[in-house]
Amino acid sequence: MKGLFKPIYYGFFRRLFKLKFRRIQAGLNPSVPVYIVDIDNTLADTWPSLQELVHPNEQDRYRSLSVFLGMRKFILCKRKSAKVIFISARSFLSYQSTQEWLRSCGLDGCDLILVARAADKMYFIKTLISSGLKVVCVDDLSYNHEHGEMKLYHELIQELNELPLIYLGIKEIELINSYYGTNHPNTQTTCENLSDYCQH
Repeated sequence: MKGLFKPIYYGFFRRLFKLKFRRIQAGLNPSVPVYIVDIDNTLADTWPSLQELVHPNEQDRYRSLSVFLGMRKFILCKRKSAKVIFISARSFLSYQSTQEWLRSCGLDGCDLILVARAADKMYFIKTLISSGLKVVCVDDLSYNHEHGEMKLYHELIQELNELPLIYLGIKEIELINSYYGTNHPNTQTTCENLSDYCQH
């Protein structure tokens, strides 16, 4: 019975979020760039919480996450002139707690799409590109931090780098968090390349 329920569950929510995405897409302005932004380990400091066995359930764990202040400032800056859509590989049942967390970070009003796997994000990204929209993808595409060795989704990163979009990966995310999150005198020189991203 459980084996039968799982594909029905995933199929239902995949269709639900694709439907939601179509509504979002219908309201997009072709002249306005779209920022596709990951949450875990990009905006939220997630991986340490996977090592702490203090949360009774996943929803409470998600609500407890710290936000990277640099990325938060970056997104607040971007949403003034661009459309921001959060796409996160999380349990579909975490939609409400994720929305609440974004709201607590001052990022309410941005659309949220959940997917089962990181690779599922490609459907939404390619759909936007095929519509002729300018797309910027901000996603660390990393995993396994909690086991002491960070790994990257190399195939997905390569695929993104071959698409006509701007991809900001783990190195750029670290720069953004330094540039927007500190006043260290060396950050201006270190982050000069970020000026291009701020103009899109």
